[in-house]
Amino acid sequence: MAQGETKALQLLIIDPSPLRRACMTVALESSGLKVMSLATLDDRPPQCEADVILFQAGDTPEEAASLTEQIARAARRWQDVAVLVIADHNDQRLMLSAIAAGAHGVLTSNISVPRIQEALALLNDGLSIYPVAVSKAIQTRLKIQASPSGDTSDRVRTAMDQLATLTRRQRDVLELLAQGASNKDIANRLQISESTVKVHVRAIMALKGASNRTQIVAHLLNGGDLGD
Repeated sequence: MAQGETKALQLLIIDPSPLRRACMTVALESSGLKVMSLATLDDRPPQCEADVILFQAGDTPEEAASLTEQIARAARRWQDVAVLVIADHNDQRLMLSAIAAGAHGVLTSNISVPRIQEALALLNDGLSIYPVAVSKAIQTRLKIQASPSGDTSDRVRTAMDQLATLTRRQRDVLELLAQGASNKDIANRLQISESTVKVHVRAIMALKGASNRTQIVAHLLNGGDLGD
C-alpha cells in the first residue's frame, strides 16, 4: 500500500438469502469496500479479517429467530470486530435483542446505501449507531436501573430489564418453557415448526449465557444472572 493511501474497509455480510447478499455486495463494493458474503457463520473459518460484520434480519420467522444466536456467536468469537444489524421490519424489540446479544449498531432496511457506508465508517472508528427510538428505549431502561428501588426489588427490576431484550416470540417461548412445555408442545401452541422452537431456545440461551433450559427458567424469570 502506498504511503498515505487509506486501507479499504473490509466487510463480512451474513445473510441466508443469496439475492439479498448479492444486492448488498454489489451496492457496497461499488463504493470501494472490500466485501465478503456468507449464508451463516458456520461457513466462515475461525479467523475473521473483517472490520465489520453485517447481519440482515431476513424475512422469515426462522431467519429472525436465528439472528440473536448468530450475533452472540460473532461477538464472542471476534471481540474486536464491530457488528451491524439491518432489521427489515423496524422491530424495536428485535433491535434491542440484537444489541443485547452484542450488536454495536442497528439500522432499518429503508436506509440508503450512502448512510450504510457512513455507519460502517463510524462503527470502524469505535462508535455505535442506533435509531432514535431504540436509543430512547435504552435510555429509559438505564434510568429504571439507576432509580431508587422503592417498592420494587432489584431482582424484579433486573428480570423486567432482561425480558425486555427478548423479541415477542422469544418471550412466548420463554413463558411456555416456564410452564414445563416441551419443544413439540410449544410448536403446537404457537403454530410454528419444532425446529423454529429450537432456534428460539438457542437464541435465548445465547443472549443470556445459559447452558440449558433449566437455567433459562430458574435464573431469567427470577431476575438472576445466568452466569451465576
